[in-house]
Amino acid sequence: MQFMPKGYAAGNHYSIGGSGSNFLYLPKNPEWKDYTDGLNHGTGRLYGVEYEILNTKPYSKSFLNKDMPCAVCLTARLTALMVPGKINCYEGWHKEFSGYLMSEYSTKEHSPSEYICVDEKLESVPGGGGDRNEAIVYPVEAVCGSLKCPPYVSGRELTCVVCSK
Repeated sequence: MQFMPKGYAAGNHYSIGGSGSNFLYLPKNPEWKDYTDGLNHGTGRLYGVEYEILNTKPYSKSFLNKDMPCAVCLTARLTALMVPGKINCYEGWHKEFSGYLMSEYSTKEHSPSEYICVDEKLESVPGGGGDRNEAIVYPVEAVCGSLKCPPYVSGRELTCVVCSK
């Protein structure tokens, strides 16, 4: 597996509608073409992502208000799959990494986001702890009901694994 240079995680502001709902990898060295400086009317917006891990679980130390870095993995394998609720890949698949499932905070006032798998070896951007609350990710918990418990446990943070084949 080969890694592209580390960059920044980016996404939509947690409390603003519109723009995209997925998270993106942004390189540390952007290239520009035609542009107009300043925040203009009639445009989408993209913000840096900040961790909102309010206590030390599921991670071993606090990552409250820390800016989230991002890396893109390149593999010679043709298919990559993120599997929530697992830490190991199914037979015949290669494990790239495992960690915890994260998304935007679950409330009607916040914009939805995609679910992402964040490596268990959590990192933050050096010097990035400004508590700006723009694009934010939180650990995702299971909720019993239509989701069967057992095997799931209500209120337990979900793991995830990224596998390739």
